[in-house]
Amino acid sequence: MDVISNFTARFERTREEELSLEEYLQLCKRDKMAYATAAERMLAAIGEPEFVDTRNNPAMSRIFANKVIKIYPAFREFHGTEEVIEQVVSYFRHAAQGLEERSRIGKAGRAMPRVGRPP
Repeated sequence: MDVISNFTARFERTREEELSLEEYLQLCKRDKMAYATAAERMLAAIGEPEFVDTRNNPAMSRIFANKVIKIYPAFREFHGTEEVIEQVVSYFRHAAQGLEERSRIGKAGRAMPRVGRPP
């Protein structure tokens, strides 16, 4: 594939298109990612985790203390960062549910209890 045809194919894939309201609603029925938030799209891109029991592998059991760890397909080659990746995924999961971290930060940067938070 030459450069021009590659550019043309990429342009066609990313080109914006205009839809009527009825067409958009039909698209939303077929594909929930049409109206997904950014956090939901990130979770979809990261994928579902694969659970690995480290008790079955002597080398991994020493590193992870016999824990069951989650390995995400998008980060399969990132060895040793499983806990950090899980924190990032947890942030996106909470944001997708509307429980973002920034909604729990007070004006001075201190965490506030949910009951005492101003509206």
